[in-house]
Amino acid sequence: MRARTARISIGRDERNDVVVEDLLASRRHAELLRRGDRWLLVDLGSANGTFVNGRRVRTRAIGPGDVVAIGHVLLHLEDDRLVERLDVGSVGFRAAGLTVRTGVGVPLLDDVGFSLAPRSLLAVVGPSGAGKSTLLRALTGFRPADEGRVEYAGRDLYADYEELRARIGLVPQDDILHPQLTVRRALDYAAELRFPADVSRMERARRVAEVIAELDLVEQAGRTIRSLSGGQRKRTSVALELLTRPSLLFLDEPTSGLDPGLDKSVMRTLRGLADDGRTVVVVTHSVANLDQCDRLLLLAPGGKVAYFGPPAEAPTHFGCTDLADVFLALQERPHDDWSGRFRRSRLWAQYVWSGEYPLPSRPTAVPAVPAAALSPARQVSVLCRRYLAVIAADRQYLAFTAVLPLVLSLLAHALPGDSGLSIARQMQGVRGAPNTVWLVLVVGATLMGTAAAIRELVKEREIYRRERAIGLTRGAYLISKLVVLGTIVGLQAVVLGVVGTAGRPAPDAAVLLGSSTTEVVIALVAVSVASVTLGLLASALIDNADRGMPLLVLLAMLQFVLSGALVQIGDRPVLAELAWLVPARWGFAAGAATIGLPTGPDTFYPSVDPLWEHTTGAWLLDLTMLGVLTAGCVIGTWRLLCRLDPIRRRTASTSTPPFYRRRRLQA
Repeated sequence: MRARTARISIGRDERNDVVVEDLLASRRHAELLRRGDRWLLVDLGSANGTFVNGRRVRTRAIGPGDVVAIGHVLLHLEDDRLVERLDVGSVGFRAAGLTVRTGVGVPLLDDVGFSLAPRSLLAVVGPSGAGKSTLLRALTGFRPADEGRVEYAGRDLYADYEELRARIGLVPQDDILHPQLTVRRALDYAAELRFPADVSRMERARRVAEVIAELDLVEQAGRTIRSLSGGQRKRTSVALELLTRPSLLFLDEPTSGLDPGLDKSVMRTLRGLADDGRTVVVVTHSVANLDQCDRLLLLAPGGKVAYFGPPAEAPTHFGCTDLADVFLALQERPHDDWSGRFRRSRLWAQYVWSGEYPLPSRPTAVPAVPAAALSPARQVSVLCRRYLAVIAADRQYLAFTAVLPLVLSLLAHALPGDSGLSIARQMQGVRGAPNTVWLVLVVGATLMGTAAAIRELVKEREIYRRERAIGLTRGAYLISKLVVLGTIVGLQAVVLGVVGTAGRPAPDAAVLLGSSTTEVVIALVAVSVASVTLGLLASALIDNADRGMPLLVLLAMLQFVLSGALVQIGDRPVLAELAWLVPARWGFAAGAATIGLPTGPDTFYPSVDPLWEHTTGAWLLDLTMLGVLTAGCVIGTWRLLCRLDPIRRRTASTSTPPFYRRRRLQA
């Protein structure tokens, strides 16, 4: 439109002067204001940001040479006109001199470069350890290369990552979906996380229906993801990435574990996506259906390019009959100069480089995590609702959650004792016997909390990685886990405390609240919530969900031994300090303070433990220490989640290989 008015509104709403038909744009996204002979661009608090020349801005003066990006739409001033161009994916993509090294200097990628024309399908293959996944992370910006450059439509992907990341879709090898949800519901929650808050439910549902139809998932839309075949699950993962209409789509081993028929089906789907206007890059071990691809990139051991070009010409280049023989040659002769041989061939000049191509030497910085489309509070809401939906869809888990506190309560009631005695007398350590009732209740509360959380983070690691890369805040994710798990386990602890002490007279006197039963229940809730955070810490520490159960057994034994119920440890070096880190120690002490457990020569506990004193101060101290322990575990979990963040590239390399200074990448 012609920019003659003093104010031009830009956004998704049809009442704007410039309507951006993209769900990544906010309804009222930005304004263009005339200030004398200049134009001032003002972002109106948009969810996904307004970018000028690749940099996110709040307010910026712009001229004819500046490019404004809002969602997938590019705008610029031209002869007093606001000109619009939609990025539909028909753009070139290329990489030059990509090098990645380990901390000790061992190359994982060595001088990798190639070029892709628009609407291309590229397969990246090679033996195990050749650097395929490393290359994928470098191309997507998740782990930028130490040296080299990645270009999207002639723009530096690393330098302009925060803007361009909306144009990139990444499907990891592991599924990034909750198997308990239906296809449509999983896509609904994904759309809610990715689109601005002002996108209506109807608009999200319309976009979800579009990608379901595009990936031929209409008949599977109402089925749970775990009931789908392997190929259908992969198509669902692709559908999730297509919600934001990415121009570049990367897939890591999408056909891994699939039978030949499903392998072919997935590759045909990717071929169709490329033909529809996207550039698709797929890492694969399978060579059965590479004829669907426009280009083949074959990496040799050490992360070097052994071949780039049409798949049909690869066997001839290696002097083999088929690609399986090519793999065999690379594995049997890993020290051959495969990269040098390819560069000396006609294929290198024909398909890779010609002319001059200057690489940048200026420093560039890449934000480790892009800004979020939703506020942290809105993210917490979406994540909590999704988590509750996952739990509600798992009937076995629901039944186990409801029954567990009742079973533990029955165990407490099954302990020998006179039901006519008060709970204080039964919980008090009479001579020659520990207070087994309170021990069962406390250890049961710690077991419920730890068991509920110990696999939660590790089993969702790939989901978290992907959502973190699109703007999910670490705090929102952790808070959602604490809110849902804390509520569930807290309710379990209330049931355990009430049912476990039912039918028995309460302790004789409370220390603060007037009701000793209430104080006992509060102690159980506090220790169970602290155990949830301990379980989350353990879940963030391990890298395999199968290790959660052995670790749960270890933590349960530590809670049992260090609680102080069986053996007094307050005056034992090392054990006393170690017990400070165990929720059961403080939970047992809080209950003991309410109950007023006797200590002395004639009791089971001969030493005086100040944490068990029947005083308000001792009870509050025990609960305070549970709060401190909870906070410490939350902070530790938060720090461990930092390891999963995208890696920041601090500066671009100031020196480039001589070869790349002389030659230019050919599109």
